[in-house]
Amino acid sequence: MAAIPPRIPPVKAPPALITGGQTVGRTPLTPDEEAIFERDFERVVKLIALERDIGELIAMDIEHYKIVAEAAKAALNNLPFQGLQATGPNIFGMQPIRAITVRNPGIASGATPVIVWTRSVTSTGWQDVFGSSANPVSLAQTGAAPNSATNLKDRVVLAFSGLLETSDSPKFSEFRVHLQNVDYGVMPATWIEASNVFYAPLMGVFYVGKNGQFWIRGNARSTGTSVLQLVGLCFATGDYMTLET
Repeated sequence: MAAIPPRIPPVKAPPALITGGQTVGRTPLTPDEEAIFERDFERVVKLIALERDIGELIAMDIEHYKIVAEAAKAALNNLPFQGLQATGPNIFGMQPIRAITVRNPGIASGATPVIVWTRSVTSTGWQDVFGSSANPVSLAQTGAAPNSATNLKDRVVLAFSGLLETSDSPKFSEFRVHLQNVDYGVMPATWIEASNVFYAPLMGVFYVGKNGQFWIRGNARSTGTSVLQLVGLCFATGDYMTLET
């Protein structure tokens, strides 16, 4: 009787980020920093999700976001990580992505920044929703003023894995992400309804490194008020995290 060959155990692929070709260096978190990350990631998910079921979907990507935390640490000159409680320029932390961070590409000094997610969708069809090919969301921009939250240069890293709509109904049925120099394929928006909010996961965790850039287009199926927001984390120096405008 022929010997039964040994069973080859399945190989679990490590979490992968969608990087647009960016090189992702990583500095491991210390045990204390890792404990802070795991504690505060749960808190951030509660801040973002609004609904328990959506929070559980976001939490599935914790390993991806932990890699982003290590990448952000390397990009931000190996500053110590203090999670949600980071303050000052010599440490870094994380917070939910704020509208002011991504809705003001190319803003000039003296301009009034957009600080809310709310927008008016005035036409159907494909259109720019975050940045554009001519004016992408650039983490290298210096913003409206030296200390403004629109000044992202050298102090912000982003990662996002979904979209949240908190208006009465989603306006967009498809999305396409352009990250760095890569155009990714059209992704249908499979909106998951939870009471009066809607969540659409993307095809992975998109990583925008320090001074990187991206833009997102959406295919609107109806017009009206939209409160479309990026679901993910902003890793930034503590002085950036405390800026109000």
